[in-house]
Amino acid sequence: MNANPQPVSSQESRSLRILQVGIGSWGSSWLEIIEASNGWELAGVVSRTPEHAAEVGALHGVPAFRDIQEAVRFSKENPGAIDAVLVATPPEHHAAIAIEALRAGLDVLIEKPLAPTIADAESIIRASEDFGRIAMVAQNYRFKRAPRTVQRLIRDGVIGDIQQVFVTFQKNPPFVGFRLEMDEPLIVDGMAHQLDQIRGVLGLQPTALRARSWNPSWSQFSGNASVSLDIECSGGARVLYTASWASYGPQTSWDGDWDIQGTKGGIHWSNNTVTITFSSLFDSVFLAGAVEKSGIMHVTLDDLPAEERLGALAEFHRAIMQSDTPETDVRDNIASLQLVLATLESAQKDGSPVRLELPHLVPST
Repeated sequence: MNANPQPVSSQESRSLRILQVGIGSWGSSWLEIIEASNGWELAGVVSRTPEHAAEVGALHGVPAFRDIQEAVRFSKENPGAIDAVLVATPPEHHAAIAIEALRAGLDVLIEKPLAPTIADAESIIRASEDFGRIAMVAQNYRFKRAPRTVQRLIRDGVIGDIQQVFVTFQKNPPFVGFRLEMDEPLIVDGMAHQLDQIRGVLGLQPTALRARSWNPSWSQFSGNASVSLDIECSGGARVLYTASWASYGPQTSWDGDWDIQGTKGGIHWSNNTVTITFSSLFDSVFLAGAVEKSGIMHVTLDDLPAEERLGALAEFHRAIMQSDTPETDVRDNIASLQLVLATLESAQKDGSPVRLELPHLVPST
C-alpha cells in the first residue's frame, strides 16, 4: 500500500465494477470478498464451465460469460458495465486473460503467482504499458497488520541492518483441486507469499539461492510438499527458510514464524505477534508503540483500514482512482516471481545454486 496515500475524495471513493475470471475452489472465495469490500461491486463472472458460470451469476445477480472475449464484447457494448478484471484462474491462464483485458482498456488484478514463466510476466507488463492500464498482483499477505508493523520497524532502522533471517512455515491444509496435482505445489503456490515478503516486508534483494524439496509418504500431494531454502542477499544478509504443507509438527500461522536479526537486535514475528529483543540494554527501555516485558519489547500492531484480500482490493481501487502505481504492480512483482522460479529451478536440480538477476524488460514504444 502506498506509504503516503493521498486524501480520498468522494469521487475517488465511488464503487468500481469488477469482472471475476475463474470461480473454482479458490476463485469462488473471492466472490464474498468482493461483496464485503468498500469500493467494489461484482460486474460478472467467467468460467470455462458455462453451467457453473450461469449458476454463480444467477446467485449473485450478475451476467455470466463463457470466456474473457465474450465479457470484453459485453463491456464494449455497455460502457461502464466493467471497470476492471480479477484473474483468479490457475497461473497458466493468467497472461492470456490479463492481456485481453488490458487491451480492452480494463485494469487488472491478478492472483499470485503473476505467471508461470518470466516470458508470460513480461508480456503482461508490456500490455500494461502499451495500453496504459494498471496491472497489479494480489499479494494479500503484504496487506496485514503484523507484516506492515514489521515493515515499518525495519524501514525505521529499529534493528539496524539485517544480517540473518530464519523462517519456518508448517501447515497441513486440506486442499482440493489443482494444487494436489502440481509438481511443486508449495514452491509455486504457497511460498509465493513468504518469498514476496522477503522483498516487500524485509526490503532484501536476493542474489543467489539453493533449494531442495521432497514429499513425505503421508502427503496428500502428488508433488513435493516440503522445502528447505538458503538465500543470499545483496549486502550480505542470509535467509534460511524451511517449509512444509504436509507437517505433523507444530503448525505455524499462514505467515510463518520469522526471526529477523540485525546489527542492533532482532524482531520475532509469529501468530500476529511482534516482539523486539535489542542487543543493548539501553535500547530496551523505551520504544514508541511498544511495551517492555522482561527485556523484550512487545509491539502494538499498526492499524490498517482493510487487511488481506480486502486490503489488496483497497490498494487496487486507490491506484485506479488516483492514477497511481500500486505497491504490488506487475513491474515490481516480477522480481518476486523470479525468486519463486529460481527456487523451483534449484529444487529441480537437487539443490544446485541459482543466481538471480532482474529480467530485462523491453521498453514499450
